[in-house]
Amino acid sequence: MAIRRWVEHRAAPEVAQKIADELGIGNLSARVLASRGFQDPVSARAFLECEGMDLDPYHRKDMEKAVSRIRQAIREDEKIAIYGDYDADGLTATTLMYRCLCGLGGDVLCSLPSREGSGYGLSDEVIDQFAERGVSLIVTVDNGISAFEEAEYASQRGIDMVITDHHVAREELPLACAVVNPHRLDDTSEFKEIAGVGVALELAAALEEISVEETVEEYGVLASIGTIGDIMPLRGENRYIVSKGIERFAGTDIVGLRALCDTVGISVENIDETNIAYTIAPRLNAAGRMGDAVLALSLLLTEDEEEAASLAAKLEEMNKQRQEVEAEAVKFVQNYLCTHPDSIAGPVILVAGEDFHSGIMGIVCSRLVDIFDKPSIVISVDGDIAKGSGRSVSGFSLFEMIDSCSDLMEKYGGHDMAAGFTLKTENIPELKRRLFEYCKSHAGRFKLPEVNIDGEVKISELEVSEVAKLRCLAPFGGGNKEPTFVIRNAMLTGIYPLGERHTRISIRQGDQQVYAAHFGVCPQSFPYKTGDMVDVVVNLSIYHSPNRDYVSLRIVAISRTNVTWQDIDSYEEYRRYSFAGGATAPESLRCSREDAAIVYRKLRQGDIQLFWEGALAGMLGQLNLGQIMVLIRVFVELGFVELKPEGRAPLLRIIPDAPKRELNESPTFRDIAKKKE
Repeated sequence: MAIRRWVEHRAAPEVAQKIADELGIGNLSARVLASRGFQDPVSARAFLECEGMDLDPYHRKDMEKAVSRIRQAIREDEKIAIYGDYDADGLTATTLMYRCLCGLGGDVLCSLPSREGSGYGLSDEVIDQFAERGVSLIVTVDNGISAFEEAEYASQRGIDMVITDHHVAREELPLACAVVNPHRLDDTSEFKEIAGVGVALELAAALEEISVEETVEEYGVLASIGTIGDIMPLRGENRYIVSKGIERFAGTDIVGLRALCDTVGISVENIDETNIAYTIAPRLNAAGRMGDAVLALSLLLTEDEEEAASLAAKLEEMNKQRQEVEAEAVKFVQNYLCTHPDSIAGPVILVAGEDFHSGIMGIVCSRLVDIFDKPSIVISVDGDIAKGSGRSVSGFSLFEMIDSCSDLMEKYGGHDMAAGFTLKTENIPELKRRLFEYCKSHAGRFKLPEVNIDGEVKISELEVSEVAKLRCLAPFGGGNKEPTFVIRNAMLTGIYPLGERHTRISIRQGDQQVYAAHFGVCPQSFPYKTGDMVDVVVNLSIYHSPNRDYVSLRIVAISRTNVTWQDIDSYEEYRRYSFAGGATAPESLRCSREDAAIVYRKLRQGDIQLFWEGALAGMLGQLNLGQIMVLIRVFVELGFVELKPEGRAPLLRIIPDAPKRELNESPTFRDIAKKKE
């Protein structure tokens, strides 16, 4: 688990009490609202009921131009092509726009890119196909903002374009009749963080001459799936879309969604954001990841129940294939990193290999970021051409880093946290060198990710009635995280297996005990032991058993109670030092030979899983975590330790028969060694 800085937001008791009394939402819920900046019942009510938003679609730049050109095409019986994307956002945006334009009487076809074909976005080949079918207008959804050459080529073929997108825009825009994108630099609309399907929904409202609220009544189910699937912040317009979309789910007329819910065992009457995020969206994404996004689009468009059931079954099978391919890729990457430890030591983790399935590279990158807390890039090499996918850490823009290497790219795009690109295979070594140099020059940007805590609770406060009321704050997601509480000074009293890959622990405060689940970590990898005093950050929910309801806890973060700010600050210093490629070490990281001996003896006591490096904090007397980590780096350089793939993250293991070497042979130790008094 990547080390994160715990940031506790304390609610003023009198403010929380007033909100609770006037809104009748429970004390815990009111404390969460107060800790998140709602200082009175009026603002809290506005948030809960999604009030006070400007939902005029014409607040977006070029919306009038887009509406005018599309209406002209419908009026003059032109053939319109909708071009989307192969993820949940693009699929739902394509479906929404297809339904809208067909409902307005348009002559419409829709098309999607293929990961295994031309990849993300438009291509000249696709434009040629449209031209052969008589298309005179292309409407893009969830893509197009980077289609400069393609837009020029479409114009040469006599095809106009209306671009709707939400990805990062440059000052220069593609040649088009209209470019509707909240991120274009001259767009003055207030709410920017909307999904591609949200932009499509606004366009539909303008075309149908109805309010956005009325459009949400019609298309909210689709828009909620795309918004959640693209991990958009659930505040403002997004909160409204998702809230109303979920309410409409039980009555949806999209037979494909009903069939998919039946296939995976979800009731459409009880759907929530968690079902969408972890069950529905991944299965829609699976089609595109495995090379056949058209299957998912067909599921969303079909009106035949028998066909829908068949497509849903195929999609479920495809998702299982995706999971198998993903597991194989993760295993390959782990083995590679263990045999190339320098790949972990650098500021960016970059792994290139042949025959990576392009559909799962982003997922693998996300796994690497979770474990190593560094920007991570996976590149699939196919002859002379290579395709890459990357994910980043908070505060470090992956798009800007890739953009700095634009001259090496054939095509690229994305945003701060995720990006994709295509380049010639021969350019990979130069790309790696440039990325490392970029990180060195921007090391000061690195900050530890944060876990925001809505307040402290005692185990005695965890009553079913109070916890159940937290659902009034839903839907939860980016920008409106599940309420998170810290339980401090608890004794770890039990560690138990939960299925094959998870752990259940029991913790006690006084005479009160409670159980908490830690998903993705098996008991053998859990680094704490019974009797340890711990602080635990948890999400709370209600588990409905056949006999009774009880409070369920899910662990977000855990540490020893004696971890200090010095430990966290020093680790952040270490990460910046690592990003910079090892420069002049800050004073907080300086160590002596005696310090090195202490860490070495600790490593000899047993393997350390890199995923749990934070468990070392507070274990070695006066040594802070930054010092411990920089000394581990020294031992890696000297060949005293090795990495072994096991479980979710590599194990750091002492090599018993490693040749003896002087500490000064390590460049890092020469830099961090304390000067003799």
